[in-house]
Amino acid sequence: MSRLFDDLDDLWTDPALPGEDEPRVLVAVMNDPRALEIARTAGWYRIPVKRAPPRVGADYLAFYQTGAFGPEERWAVNYYAPIRRYHIVQRRDLLPEEADHPRADDEYYKIEIGPLEPLPHPIPSQRLRRITFIPTTLRRLLSAEEINDLWIGSRTQEHLWQMLKENDVPAERQVSLGDDDRPYEMDFALYCQDGQLAILCESSDLGDLPLVREHSAIPDYKLTALGWTALHLQPGGAIDWLQEALDRIHRAIAQLGGLTA
Repeated sequence: MSRLFDDLDDLWTDPALPGEDEPRVLVAVMNDPRALEIARTAGWYRIPVKRAPPRVGADYLAFYQTGAFGPEERWAVNYYAPIRRYHIVQRRDLLPEEADHPRADDEYYKIEIGPLEPLPHPIPSQRLRRITFIPTTLRRLLSAEEINDLWIGSRTQEHLWQMLKENDVPAERQVSLGDDDRPYEMDFALYCQDGQLAILCESSDLGDLPLVREHSAIPDYKLTALGWTALHLQPGGAIDWLQEALDRIHRAIAQLGGLTA
């Protein structure tokens, strides 16, 4: 027996997504060529309910392909497809030929999709890193130059991201640390010769809190234990706040021996 969902509001728990009138996209990890073939020929993709993101409902599904694929497609988002409907089913119903699988009784979202469409250009990950799910919009998906352009953050995070890009600072966004049971998330990460820099955006304005944060913010003591240096940034009212933040970032990079190649 399966449960069918036709209303995305039953599956999307944050109505405050910027541009809520825009088509919603969920970028999911594709780490098995067989799963991509199922998506292409049978028209469905599965996500374990236990590991599904809070915002699983969307209008489109896109796929980040891992190193399991060939050199032309790996480590990039290459395809997307419209979502038709959602079911919750047991794994044994999805893959009856694997009825003896240890997770045969687990529940999965079966996401029925339309034909796979290639993106106008691939969206690569510039640095190999752990990626699970990215909730985004169709506009971002079609315009992104690299994987970090897909994330949607607070106003502070968005402004800082644009500043970093304009100044060729190779930051990674929404980097997760920790294990699957207790993951933590930092806003930006930079990799330096003598350590790693975690940038955490603070705010006293509730309206500026991150709207799409899949995991808890990582505490400083945890960062230190994992070999990271924390840099906390808080926006001010002055128009030059971003320049001051950039100056602090450059100083922190210099103290850590400069960026890695």
